[in-house]
Amino acid sequence: MSTQDDNSRESLENILESMEGGVLAIDKDCRITFFNRAAEEITGYTKKEALNQDCYQIMKSELCEDVCPAEEVMESGRTIFNYEVKLTNKTGDDVPVNVTTSPLLSRKGEVIGAVENFRDLTKHKGLWGKLRQERNKAQQYLNIAGVIIVAINNDGVVTLINKKGCEVLGYEEDELIGKNWYDLCVPERFREERKKDFYGLMAGREEMVVDYENIILTKSGQERIIAWHNTLITDDGKTIGTLSSGEDITKRKQTEDELIRSEKMASLGQLAASVAHEVNNPLAGIMVYVKLLLKKFKEGKLQTEGTDEQLLKMQKELERTTRIIRNLLDFARQSEPTMAPIDLNKVVEAALLLVGNQISLDNINLIKTLNPQLPYVLADFDKIQQVLINIMLNATQAMPDGGSLTISTSVAEGIRINDEIRNTVRITISDTGIGIPPENLDKLFTPFFTTKEKGKGVGLGLSVVHGIIQKHNGKIEVNSKPDEGTTFRIYLEVMDGKEA
Repeated sequence: MSTQDDNSRESLENILESMEGGVLAIDKDCRITFFNRAAEEITGYTKKEALNQDCYQIMKSELCEDVCPAEEVMESGRTIFNYEVKLTNKTGDDVPVNVTTSPLLSRKGEVIGAVENFRDLTKHKGLWGKLRQERNKAQQYLNIAGVIIVAINNDGVVTLINKKGCEVLGYEEDELIGKNWYDLCVPERFREERKKDFYGLMAGREEMVVDYENIILTKSGQERIIAWHNTLITDDGKTIGTLSSGEDITKRKQTEDELIRSEKMASLGQLAASVAHEVNNPLAGIMVYVKLLLKKFKEGKLQTEGTDEQLLKMQKELERTTRIIRNLLDFARQSEPTMAPIDLNKVVEAALLLVGNQISLDNINLIKTLNPQLPYVLADFDKIQQVLINIMLNATQAMPDGGSLTISTSVAEGIRINDEIRNTVRITISDTGIGIPPENLDKLFTPFFTTKEKGKGVGLGLSVVHGIIQKHNGKIEVNSKPDEGTTFRIYLEVMDGKEA
């Protein structure tokens, strides 16, 4: 053998000796021809004790009494990968090992023996046990959480869900794990759109929306409203799924909707008298003209020079009355929330049509300054109208001896809302009333807080106003000084080219 072959053999043996796993080689008679240090540690036998011994005397396992993997490998010429057995070491203890047995070939490619690479699983099993313990502990933490926690991979498949999530959805954990979230838990009318958004997010075409609300479908077919907080799961910078926590807000939303409706009815009650008075005036005028026309008819003088003028006046008064009644009915109607591009000037005009006569009856001077170049905002016309009516009615009550009410619209750029800088449309409503003491300003939007006399209100109006503006991702501010009046400013984000 050449010096080069000797060096190669020595280098190979050094590599095998330094390996963490045990390595042994056997000839075709199953006698051990190589035994490294790791094999000594695992089996308890020294190299001197193992060399030239039958393999089964050193690698004692249950397989030795059945089909010997080494003999099978030498017959087939194919490797057997990663099988687990228990070896009995020199001291008689069982050692779990993971083994790969491969054929040992000559330079001509003939099978001349076998090589076994085996790893002690004792340490690894301990590590897996600890990992299982940590996983179980983490699962316990997830299960005691009062919110839904769900992980979805980039295929939309559920990989983790906690106990609360199973309770809300009505499924057992094994009914959800491995299933597509969108096919199982999203109502059919939303399914394709949400799938499109999700896969767009996974592909990097869509931006992550951290907080939002949507509807999910339970096993029983019920729909629940969930407020989600979301984060992306990444691996080496690649998005591989989402992890979300969700709170079931169905009952809260129902309560909020009932509160908004009840506050609207309270506003209608306050408006009823002034609207009735406003409608009564044109009706009284119409009645006068009807009597005049009847008189002319009886006298045979119906076709006179003043008849056309009288009929036109009746038409105008009827149109005005119809407009007032229609607007009142629109405001009173129980409609589903509808977000659409709207001109806030039109909302102001609609609110003033209902409140205007109350303002006049209370001897209040109305000053209106509306910017005709306002950009559109995405909002619910009915809900914003309710906000304006509520604030304006409060203003009239704050000026029992009369005063001035100013309402204006304008563009306000660079307004901070929820830690973001936005371009907005601003509605400003100011009165010259009694004002609000400084100690009450922070409580103004708190439910059931009121400074009104008993029987005049329960303190829900401004709380509802605040809730509506929050749902529009807007902001409302109030400034006031006793005896100097109060100013409310409402900010709603402009659309700026967004899709309606």
